[in-house]
Amino acid sequence: MIFSFDVIKNMIKYYLSKERMFEMKDLGIDIGGTFIKYAYVSKDNKILKKWKKETKKFNTKDEFYDYLCADLDLNDVEVVGISAPGVISDDSTIMSKAAPNVQIMLHTNVNKEISLRLLKPVKTINDAKSAGYCEFSIGHGKGTKSSAYFIIGTGIGGCLCDEFGVINGHDGLAGEFSHLPLGYRNDIVNKTLGLSHIASMTALIDIYNSIASEKVTYGTEVTEKYLNNDLKAKEAMNQWCRNIIVGLYMIIIMYNPEVICIGGGISQEDWFIDKINDMMKTEIQGPLKDLVTTKITRCLYNNDANILGAVLYARKG
Repeated sequence: MIFSFDVIKNMIKYYLSKERMFEMKDLGIDIGGTFIKYAYVSKDNKILKKWKKETKKFNTKDEFYDYLCADLDLNDVEVVGISAPGVISDDSTIMSKAAPNVQIMLHTNVNKEISLRLLKPVKTINDAKSAGYCEFSIGHGKGTKSSAYFIIGTGIGGCLCDEFGVINGHDGLAGEFSHLPLGYRNDIVNKTLGLSHIASMTALIDIYNSIASEKVTYGTEVTEKYLNNDLKAKEAMNQWCRNIIVGLYMIIIMYNPEVICIGGGISQEDWFIDKINDMMKTEIQGPLKDLVTTKITRCLYNNDANILGAVLYARKG
């Protein structure tokens, strides 16, 4: 069969366009207090390449955003999804302080700053909400009508979702589990303590150091001691897990989701998820205990959840 020149030309254009379509990707950026993480994400949600660089402290917001956006290859990138710390308004303005190295972002409009530099559509979401949106969309919260995401790190990240996605609340504060008021400091006037003070990885370190003579710096040191049957580590771990359960039970009573997915490095440990589920059965008391059917599980996507969630959120337009 002999094709005319115009037919051959159109066939070539068609196949080149199909090939290009499959090459198109999106860029995810996760802004943290220690590192800024980047990843190219394929249209079927695969991480194609990821890298990171140190988060540096700058004196002006322009220096910070120039550094954030420097040396990026944007060939075939359609949209840019940003995961950022702090309370974020609907127009992507940072409304609360976070880690020292990123406090220069306060009151800046993230979408505007990054889109001006990258010349791409940009959408920004809070880091914990980004992780939650990832799990809601393609993880262990997929298909649920109500879900919560409890991210254990230096603080406690949180996210609530209904069947349509992330619940932000009137002021964007929904899911800020770190600030659930669970204690009071008598030595500081009018100082309430949030859940992060008793249930974060920082809290685990503090609990252990308050009862042990040998001090530790990292939460992994406590977990190693716990798994080696160190008595002080077991005492600290049990107290810490009880504190986590208080937070989880508060979420259940307030929202009663189908599932709560726990994130953070320790959530990947089977013994930890098993321990939390076992203690939920034994530690929680009260007339509503037997009515609770909320499933407690880990996040499916852990280290990549913020990046993936930011990209998925940006694709919504």
